[in-house]
Amino acid sequence: MEIEAMKRAAGFHDLAWVPARRLDGVASILRRRAESGERLPIEPEGIDARIDPRCSLAGAHSVFVAFEQTPFSAKEPKSVEGYGRLAGISRDVDYHILLSRKIEKLEALLKLEYPEVKTYRQVDTGPLYERGFAALTGRGYIGRNGSFIHERLGSYVAIGLLVTDIEGGETAHPSDSCGTCDACVRACPGRAIEESGKLYPTRCRSWITQKRGELTEEERRIMADWIYGCDVCQTVCPKNENIPRAFEVCDPTERIDLDAIEGESNRSFKRHYGHLSGSWRGAKQWKKNARYIRAYFRDRKR
Repeated sequence: MEIEAMKRAAGFHDLAWVPARRLDGVASILRRRAESGERLPIEPEGIDARIDPRCSLAGAHSVFVAFEQTPFSAKEPKSVEGYGRLAGISRDVDYHILLSRKIEKLEALLKLEYPEVKTYRQVDTGPLYERGFAALTGRGYIGRNGSFIHERLGSYVAIGLLVTDIEGGETAHPSDSCGTCDACVRACPGRAIEESGKLYPTRCRSWITQKRGELTEEERRIMADWIYGCDVCQTVCPKNENIPRAFEVCDPTERIDLDAIEGESNRSFKRHYGHLSGSWRGAKQWKKNARYIRAYFRDRKR
């Protein structure tokens, strides 16, 4: 099986093939997060489901790990009153759509060679811990900020998995590390990253912009004028310097007009913003965030 040929045929930014092994090294980390109350509500509760491909596909033997670079810029978009900023991952066509289409192409290619192949597809919304399987490829490593940092594409990458019952694949050692760099630790607005590598997801601005319900004063301070996501730990990361731009650009959007959001119905919101990955929480979430952002700008004038 020629991986490079399949990568080119399906249009992946990168593609690797690893054995479907359990991520036992990740289990203790996930367990500690759950015990400390840091497991996010959107994360699956069962640890086995997160680390064992056989929980998603009985008889799993290998995993194709696909990488899709997402939009990014060297600097954060400028803060503008009346607008909410978007993280790079949600500035253009939803990576779920792009990567899912390519994985479907890969699946079709595999069925030409293995007509009886059994598969399981996942792009972010399934239980498997995608970054853990990405680390098995040797194409990069999980950084101090918790992001997978690809050796060529940087940390602005979405990861998709295709679990199969085809035997094969090989693992490799991480290609690099963060070393003593603590740029993300110092820059994180929510102090969600410790130098030791311990993460506090509930303090992360990206999560706070997705969190249901009202926010505390501290969470509002961390969110500032971001309507969805956060790029700070990636913007300051030296591993993202001079990386090639492979992402696909259609109609990039850096900011969202708060007035426009407040007038949207659920149907019109989906029509106008449904192509962005940050829209998955729906109009109600963005309207709530818009209200906090207006208050943020008012407070800055006092």
